[in-house]
Amino acid sequence: MISPTTMDDFAGSDVQHLLDEAIELFENNKCWVIRVPARLCLAADHTDYWEVFTPELVTFASDSALMNAVISPRSDSLIRMFNLGEFEECQFDLNDDVPPHATGSDSWLGWLDACGTPTPHWSNYVRGSVHHAQMHHDVKTGFDLLIDSNIPPASGASSSSALATCASIAIRLANDLSLAQSSLVEETADAEWYVGTRGGMMDHATMMFAEAGKMLRLTFRPFTAHTLDSSAQLADCRFVTIFTHPSDKSSTTQLAFNARALAARDVIPQMLVDYPDNLPDVLDVAEVSEGVMRKYPALHSSIDVELQLNDWLAFARGELERSQEVQVLLHANGEAETLGSYMDQAWRDAGELYGIRTPQMDLIADVCRGCEGVLGLKVMGAGFGGNLLALVREDCIEGLQDTLERNQNLFSRPVQDSILVHRPGQGVSIMTGPEGDMNWSPLWPTTEE
Repeated sequence: MISPTTMDDFAGSDVQHLLDEAIELFENNKCWVIRVPARLCLAADHTDYWEVFTPELVTFASDSALMNAVISPRSDSLIRMFNLGEFEECQFDLNDDVPPHATGSDSWLGWLDACGTPTPHWSNYVRGSVHHAQMHHDVKTGFDLLIDSNIPPASGASSSSALATCASIAIRLANDLSLAQSSLVEETADAEWYVGTRGGMMDHATMMFAEAGKMLRLTFRPFTAHTLDSSAQLADCRFVTIFTHPSDKSSTTQLAFNARALAARDVIPQMLVDYPDNLPDVLDVAEVSEGVMRKYPALHSSIDVELQLNDWLAFARGELERSQEVQVLLHANGEAETLGSYMDQAWRDAGELYGIRTPQMDLIADVCRGCEGVLGLKVMGAGFGGNLLALVREDCIEGLQDTLERNQNLFSRPVQDSILVHRPGQGVSIMTGPEGDMNWSPLWPTTEE
């Protein structure tokens, strides 16, 4: 068990402003302070849920895009949520809308199907993690949660998964439950389905397994997480995220995302068994069986949604090949320019094969590519807006920023607020004290094999 610490013990820490707010809002003076980083993916974005091969992804955590959270246990069943951003405070009771205890592997999906997709709200990422924990663990006690984050929402940097991860850790800390990394990754990924998306485990695994200064190799089916050293070839470069416009999480974008998940998880694997040499280019969702479509209720009730089977499969296979080549390059201390070329290939396929780029993203990318020192650029996350990820020589970052500021008309927010520079950072950390200096320590002291 990790015992909570009195807020006064963290006096003078780098989150003092957050603690000052928590003291005013919370009823209990004891707390845990955790930090969850944004996820950045270098190769094979969102192939973690493809079932036709064993996905291999190269990801890393950001050292500069971070979500800080103060968590305080309560003596009752309330969950209260606050943040220093634009989202309204809210609460719910553990005794409301209680899911049944799990009786099988499909219990969670069955309950989600019965409940339907909730109205979009930031608290849903907390509710999903809490309700999933209620279904699978002994949960009796609520918590207060205060969030401060500079991870831009709707940016492809996984702010939603960071919040879901905060909530999963909070409900376990408050109820003295296991924090085993691998099971927490899997359960939090499943919990996020509560909001209506059908994503995978990449975001959550990166946040929980990343180590400072290193890349992370993730595989799925089976799940593994191993660090990759990248210090030599990237010593003179930095990763830069460039926010283009919000990735609209409306029903249209959610349908587009879930259509790709449906094809990756269920349709293409079965069709490759039944028709290995004759996969159709396009399939209407109306042709997919009722049993499969129950996982995707919004798609099930929609019309005119088509699955671009061959193009999407070609994209996924290309991502797998690039990921393997990136791993070889990192191991062999290859050139940063070669790494940039793999990112450019991923950019091409994201538009031509996967269809997740927008005209505004293309315009901003063209400007970036015209800048000295930009070695490569790709879509970050699920696309349809959000961030671009660029590999840039460190001495050229200021020139890139100046050029983008001269093209402010292409951006949806001020350019100076749209650019972040990153190094590979530490995964989920917890603030320790009061012994010695305040510091952030990995929540898990060693990486699971």
